[in-house]
Amino acid sequence: MKGNYNIFYTPEKQYPGMPHGEMCGDFMPFFWKGVYHLFYLYKCCVYKVETEDFVHYKEPTLVLQNGSPDDQDWHIGTGSVFEYDGIFYFHYTGFCEGNHGLEGKNEQVILRARSTDMVHWEKDRDFFFRPDTRYYGNLHWRDPHVIRNDELGKFFMLITATQKEGAYKRTGCTAVYVSEDMNTWEHFKTLYAPRTFITHECHDCFKMGDKWYLTFSNYSRWWETRYRVADCFQGPYRVPEHDDMFDGREYYAAKYETDGKKRYMVGWESIRENCRDSGRHLWGGNILVHELVQREDGTLGVKMPDTIEQSFTEEIPLKLTLRQGEFSGEDACFTGSASDGFAWAELSELPETALFDTELSWSEGTEAVGIMIHAQPDLKEWCQLRLEIKNGRILMDRYNRVDGDQYYLDERPVRFTENSAKVKLVVSGNIMLVYVNDVALVSRCYEIASGSVGIFTEYGEIRAKGTRLLVQKY
Repeated sequence: MKGNYNIFYTPEKQYPGMPHGEMCGDFMPFFWKGVYHLFYLYKCCVYKVETEDFVHYKEPTLVLQNGSPDDQDWHIGTGSVFEYDGIFYFHYTGFCEGNHGLEGKNEQVILRARSTDMVHWEKDRDFFFRPDTRYYGNLHWRDPHVIRNDELGKFFMLITATQKEGAYKRTGCTAVYVSEDMNTWEHFKTLYAPRTFITHECHDCFKMGDKWYLTFSNYSRWWETRYRVADCFQGPYRVPEHDDMFDGREYYAAKYETDGKKRYMVGWESIRENCRDSGRHLWGGNILVHELVQREDGTLGVKMPDTIEQSFTEEIPLKLTLRQGEFSGEDACFTGSASDGFAWAELSELPETALFDTELSWSEGTEAVGIMIHAQPDLKEWCQLRLEIKNGRILMDRYNRVDGDQYYLDERPVRFTENSAKVKLVVSGNIMLVYVNDVALVSRCYEIASGSVGIFTEYGEIRAKGTRLLVQKY
């Protein structure tokens, strides 16, 4: 699994039975003078790792040490970094589970630290922002995210909160407070309260073009990062048509950052319990960065960051090996058909970390096409990226499941407007990340780690052109 630690950064190697907290989570990106400073949660503290390209990462450093069980920041939770007048402010969550239910104390409080160089941080003992029970509940009060709204000329802080009344586990809302000096914060409004989720975690809010976007994560269904769109900061925020996620149900706590030209969502890809395909998804994992794409209708898609794609420079020769059905072709173009079922062909052994890049097209009426991953010649073991044309979705499937051994599939909706799609697949260790046009889907496969890469079709015809298999060379 060593391939994971290059473009999918994590400070810990994954191992069976690893305890909660060993993996990193909740990245808080901050771009400053050509460098992405990626603050993240790790072992109840905050660490930072730096990168200029999301490919090469420096050694991590400790930013904020957690306190004792009697301190408000016994566990440090998510926040944000903001620079104002030469001072870096880090607003974060102070968790003290021992305070739960105690008179005059709070389990979750917003705290902050300050720095002049982003290296040395001093906790501000005078800043203590407890739940505002005039408007919100007394428990959920975390993930402060500070932005500057130049149109209104003020600083705004988004907070994970809950409404005081409502249906059980459906009171999650986005509270917003306003300040002119980063010190005094006053209630502004409840920005979003759809009565749908238990909480809206790890908020962000930003403007692209003439639209405002509100992002948040929710754990009451899956690990998921969603977004809403509005015509102005104050809202109302609406659910985008067709799809409101950046990735599948394993991509969490993604936050926005930009270098002034390109815009990214920085989140994490969940690990599975005991590093098994049958294990439940756990908090924390590997970093996963998507570049944002704004469509003409104002909805958002994603693409592979150019720096990551360009890191794959060495091309591996492809050779067609027919395994089932009818296939032909050479170099970068291949065709196949199976009018009555399934057909596939091998193209190469799959390196541990590699980029498979192609444009797939299909005949009218074809049920599915896609890529075989870690495939054995007899297909006793395999993974599969499926483009299901009739169902309007992509999904990751794994080997043959029998006798009730039915793991759910990672899937995403895709609008196939033409009988073709550009596909980019990165396989690295146990991570499989695919982009189909501007839709992403990440998944893991722990129990199949070797085999070939190929293409397939079901009940129809497939054509692959411009096909390349590349690896990184250092």
